[in-house]
Amino acid sequence: MKKRDTTTPGYAPAEIYTRDGNALLLPAMQLQALECARAEVRRARTQEVLAELEEDQEPTTVPATPDSLNDPQPQEERRMQRQVFDMDAVDATLKARGKGDREHLQQLKAWAAHMRRDSGFRLLQPFPTHFEDLREQLPNCARAIDAIEAMCALAEGYEHSFVPEPLLLLGPPGVGKTMLVELLAATVGVELEAVSLAAAQGAFQIIGTSLHWSTAAPGQVWRLLAMGKSANGILLLDEVDKAGGDERCLTETALLDLLEPRTARRLVDQATDVPMDASTLWKLGTANELGPVSAPIRSRFEVITIDAPTRNELIEIYRRQWQAHCEGREGCPILSQTLLGRMADARISPREASRRLRLTLGLAIQRHVKVVDGLFGDDLAPRMPFGFAPAVDH
Repeated sequence: MKKRDTTTPGYAPAEIYTRDGNALLLPAMQLQALECARAEVRRARTQEVLAELEEDQEPTTVPATPDSLNDPQPQEERRMQRQVFDMDAVDATLKARGKGDREHLQQLKAWAAHMRRDSGFRLLQPFPTHFEDLREQLPNCARAIDAIEAMCALAEGYEHSFVPEPLLLLGPPGVGKTMLVELLAATVGVELEAVSLAAAQGAFQIIGTSLHWSTAAPGQVWRLLAMGKSANGILLLDEVDKAGGDERCLTETALLDLLEPRTARRLVDQATDVPMDASTLWKLGTANELGPVSAPIRSRFEVITIDAPTRNELIEIYRRQWQAHCEGREGCPILSQTLLGRMADARISPREASRRLRLTLGLAIQRHVKVVDGLFGDDLAPRMPFGFAPAVDH
């Protein structure tokens, strides 16, 4: 572009300089158009900054509820609560990740709202020290119930600091391992989350999936603590002997962090990126065999073998299952002793028996049967007996 004298009519100096520092002259109309374009750019940028500021100033906290812990609580009430999520960590993570990931911002705010409930505190539910009903319903699980009662006795009065020992219930399928865990949760009145470790991505079920993945979601440990009311809920780690997982996020690594009290106090969910205190959760695992369980995982569990029920124990289990199905119903039919004996001789597992007895009850009610002497399906041929788990040295 040719440099012109500043006295040249119709030209004006522009903010474009030569190497000598002299301003170039441009036609006045062209210079005016350039300034208008620059003004538009500045105006658009200003609107963008204002929008960002308004978004940052949006309230991200959940309005306080009457039972919120924002106000000082009596010492006795606070003793029965535990801070599972740190509010400063929640706010810092939301601020840091929200600005860089606007696509997931609303999802992050929704997760933060769950964590902020009751200022991140959760109840420490007192457990009873005796479980006679469990003993009657699952007589073959007496040793496991002994261990549960022992821990409950240790926790009494020390709920705030008590960390339960992880228990691994070992035994063949159908002996009542999962049923024991479900009945325990129902008896105590705490939330239960079951993690299937036989799934291909067991680690992600424990600690969640990062937002870098299209299927990003928090894990079941987070769900139990964030969406539940208890700091000492029950986490069922089902089929520990089948734990596998994606090689990029091994299930065993996540399990070790969860089972070790020191790391469980600062367990980080990959989706929310917020530490949580999972140390007071009851971790109850199940396994059919001990061999496939690695030594590091095995060392963190108290292994308890559950044997197959005896014939008399099976009869008592079936009887109680029938009573449970009949509960709340008037004029239920009677289950004959002969049928109970035939079921026990056939070695029908408690899980299968509960399902078939429920269907049997439905048919009996439909057909107005008073005494039930046949099982739904009427397939009572002798079955293979339950296997017995190998003895474990403790």
